[in-house]
Amino acid sequence: MNTVDPARARRERLERWHGNPWLLAGIAVASVATPALGLLAGLGFGGILEQFRTMAIDSVFDDRGDGDPPYVLMWGTFGLLGCLLAATLAGAAARRYRARPSGPVFPAVLALAGSTVGVAVSARDWLPPLAVGTAVDPVFHHDEAWGFWAWVCYYADWWAPALLLGLTLLTLGWAVADGRRQARLAATRDRLLAHGCRVPAAVVDVKLRLAGDESGTRIVGSTVTVSYTDPAGVRRWATRRSRETELAVGPGGAEVLFDPARPADEKAVFVALRRHPALADWLPA
Repeated sequence: MNTVDPARARRERLERWHGNPWLLAGIAVASVATPALGLLAGLGFGGILEQFRTMAIDSVFDDRGDGDPPYVLMWGTFGLLGCLLAATLAGAAARRYRARPSGPVFPAVLALAGSTVGVAVSARDWLPPLAVGTAVDPVFHHDEAWGFWAWVCYYADWWAPALLLGLTLLTLGWAVADGRRQARLAATRDRLLAHGCRVPAAVVDVKLRLAGDESGTRIVGSTVTVSYTDPAGVRRWATRRSRETELAVGPGGAEVLFDPARPADEKAVFVALRRHPALADWLPA
């Protein structure tokens, strides 16, 4: 028989991760590994682009590079898998370190930045065409003039890195905006935990979010509506999306945290769907 409340034990475990210096070190290592592995992935992706480019601008009988071992593609595959793993670990560790309900976007920026550099480096070594504007047939000499697609592929060594750079900058802007929003929400949450109103709530509606693949259908989260009464006696409702599939059991198992001076301000209402919620369990609007 267990004498420790599992919900309380979970909260204490998560709070130990909040601000943990070892977790911060792990974030730093994963953040360095993400762009480095993204560079390998970009080199591999650049090798694939070169193959399509060569097929478009040269004849099928152009055998330059046919004997090269596929080391770039092999290491690019390993780099892609490792980059995804490192970025996921960095995001999950940062979420727990900062006690946020969702992870940051910066690992995606690091992955894209490394991949952009990898494609740009790869593009500098792509095989030039045998003749600009003509697909040269060195065997049967049935040369063909380039069409629109061939010209597009010819300039891929410029537009492919530029496209990835633009995507990286857009993601960077999103990451900065999301980081500021998360910081404001965390500051509001901490202020309300110290000076706000915290009341029990009842879960009145649950809609499970499902995802399916070849292995079957699984639950990936839920959309939950709770009902609560503010100090003025007004009954209110709040709906939140959560990755949690284990919800508080029984009436009053959920909790709502809000500003008593502005009870109708949705941006200052946080919902916890667990007993003894940790900081990261308070869901913002």
